[in-house]
Amino acid sequence: MRKFAGYIGLQRLWLRITQRYDKKLDSVTNKDDSIEVHSGREISARVSSEEGNLLSVKAGKGLYVSAPVLKKLTFGADKEYVYDGTEDVTVPVYKGEYYEE
Repeated sequence: MRKFAGYIGLQRLWLRITQRYDKKLDSVTNKDDSIEVHSGREISARVSSEEGNLLSVKAGKGLYVSAPVLKKLTFGADKEYVYDGTEDVTVPVYKGEYYEE
């Protein structure tokens, strides 16, 4: 720490800091199609508009992951079984014989 004690030392310290942190990128490139680069320096995320995609861009907030909308499936003859995607449901299967009339 002694070599940074005087004016010359402070100047040397500032030079080392600026050499380390004054680096900038002249341009960037995208590695895949999830990022768009404009004018070599402006970066934006690409969000797929395909059905089922839960990722979107909200104005002023950025990338947003919406919760999936779970649909309810109800089935059964003697008892009602409901599957809403939140837990496992076991449905009994009739193993007897079927008679045609």
